[in-house]
Amino acid sequence: MIDRQGCDKALETLDRVLDEKPEQYHEEVVEVLRCLVSIRNHLIARRRSEPSGDLDERLDHANVVISVMTSGSFPVVGLNHERLKQARDLMASILDTLQPDAKANQPSSP
Repeated sequence: MIDRQGCDKALETLDRVLDEKPEQYHEEVVEVLRCLVSIRNHLIARRRSEPSGDLDERLDHANVVISVMTSGSFPVVGLNHERLKQARDLMASILDTLQPDAKANQPSSP
Protein backbone atom coordinates (compact mmCIF):
# COMPACT_ATOMS: atom_id res chain seq x y z
CA MET A 1 0.00 0.00 0.00
CA ILE A 2 1.26 3.47 -0.85
CA ASP A 3 1.18 6.06 1.90
CA ARG A 4 0.40 9.09 -0.26
CA GLN A 5 0.77 11.52 2.65
CA GLY A 6 4.16 10.01 3.50
CA CYS A 7 5.26 10.26 -0.12
CA ASP A 8 4.10 13.88 -0.32
CA LYS A 9 6.16 14.55 2.82
CA ALA A 10 9.12 12.81 1.15
CA LEU A 11 8.79 15.18 -1.83
CA GLU A 12 8.75 18.13 0.58
CA THR A 13 11.90 16.76 2.22
CA LEU A 14 13.60 16.53 -1.17
CA ASP A 15 12.56 20.10 -1.95
CA ARG A 16 14.10 21.25 1.35
CA VAL A 17 17.32 19.31 0.70
CA LEU A 18 17.55 20.82 -2.78
CA ASP A 19 16.98 24.34 -1.41
CA GLU A 20 19.43 24.02 1.49
CA LYS A 21 22.00 21.84 -0.34
CA PRO A 22 23.47 20.23 2.77
CA GLU A 23 26.38 17.83 2.51
CA GLN A 24 24.65 15.26 4.73
CA TYR A 25 20.94 14.47 4.84
CA HIS A 26 20.94 10.69 4.76
CA GLU A 27 18.21 9.94 7.32
CA GLU A 28 15.66 11.98 5.37
CA VAL A 29 16.79 10.43 2.10
CA VAL A 30 16.16 6.97 3.55
CA GLU A 31 12.50 7.97 4.09
CA VAL A 32 12.27 8.98 0.43
CA LEU A 33 13.72 5.63 -0.62
CA ARG A 34 11.17 3.82 1.55
CA CYS A 35 8.39 5.64 -0.26
CA LEU A 36 9.88 4.76 -3.63
CA VAL A 37 10.19 1.10 -2.65
CA SER A 38 6.53 1.08 -1.54
CA ILE A 39 5.56 2.51 -4.93
CA ARG A 40 7.63 -0.16 -6.69
CA ASN A 41 6.12 -2.94 -4.54
CA HIS A 42 2.61 -1.64 -5.26
CA LEU A 43 3.32 -1.65 -9.00
CA ILE A 44 4.78 -5.17 -8.85
CA ALA A 45 1.67 -6.45 -7.06
CA ARG A 46 -0.64 -4.77 -9.58
CA ARG A 47 1.37 -6.09 -12.51
CA ARG A 48 1.14 -9.63 -11.15
CA SER A 49 -2.63 -9.39 -10.84
CA GLU A 50 -3.30 -7.46 -14.07
CA PRO A 51 -0.32 -7.35 -16.48
CA SER A 52 -0.18 -4.38 -18.84
CA GLY A 53 2.37 -2.40 -20.79
CA ASP A 54 1.43 0.72 -18.83
CA LEU A 55 2.30 -0.97 -15.54
CA ASP A 56 5.58 -2.24 -16.99
CA GLU A 57 6.50 1.30 -18.01
CA ARG A 58 5.55 2.74 -14.61
CA LEU A 59 7.56 0.01 -12.87
CA ASP A 60 10.57 0.79 -15.07
CA HIS A 61 10.26 4.47 -14.11
CA ALA A 62 10.06 3.60 -10.40
CA ASN A 63 13.21 1.49 -10.69
CA VAL A 64 15.02 4.32 -12.48
CA VAL A 65 14.06 6.79 -9.75
CA ILE A 66 15.29 4.40 -7.05
CA SER A 67 18.62 4.05 -8.89
CA VAL A 68 19.00 7.80 -9.43
CA MET A 69 17.99 8.53 -5.84
CA THR A 70 20.46 6.00 -4.46
CA SER A 71 23.34 7.24 -6.60
CA GLY A 72 22.57 10.86 -5.72
CA SER A 73 22.17 10.18 -2.01
CA PHE A 74 25.03 7.87 -1.28
CA PRO A 75 27.95 8.91 -3.49
CA VAL A 76 31.51 8.51 -2.31
CA VAL A 77 31.55 12.11 -1.01
CA GLY A 78 28.59 14.39 -0.12
CA LEU A 79 25.19 14.56 -1.78
CA ASN A 80 24.77 14.90 -5.53
CA HIS A 81 22.11 17.62 -5.63
CA GLU A 82 21.62 17.43 -9.41
CA ARG A 83 20.75 13.74 -9.19
CA LEU A 84 18.49 14.38 -6.21
CA LYS A 85 16.62 17.01 -8.26
CA GLN A 86 16.25 14.56 -11.13
CA ALA A 87 15.00 11.85 -8.76
CA ARG A 88 12.60 14.29 -7.06
CA ASP A 89 11.04 15.33 -10.37
CA LEU A 90 10.71 11.72 -11.54
CA MET A 91 9.18 10.70 -8.21
CA ALA A 92 6.61 13.51 -8.44
CA SER A 93 5.61 12.42 -11.95
CA ILE A 94 5.22 8.81 -10.81
CA LEU A 95 3.06 9.89 -7.88
CA ASP A 96 0.91 11.91 -10.27
CA THR A 97 0.32 8.82 -12.43
CA LEU A 98 -0.53 6.78 -9.32
CA GLN A 99 -2.87 9.37 -7.86
CA PRO A 100 -6.09 7.38 -8.47
CA ASP A 101 -4.50 4.25 -6.97
CA ALA A 102 -2.96 6.09 -4.05
CA LYS A 103 -6.21 7.83 -3.12
CA ALA A 104 -7.82 4.45 -2.66
CA ASN A 105 -5.01 3.44 -0.31
CA GLN A 106 -4.65 6.75 1.51
CA PRO A 107 -5.18 6.54 5.28
CA SER A 108 -8.28 8.40 6.39
CA SER A 109 -7.81 11.63 8.31
CA PRO A 110 -8.65 11.60 12.03
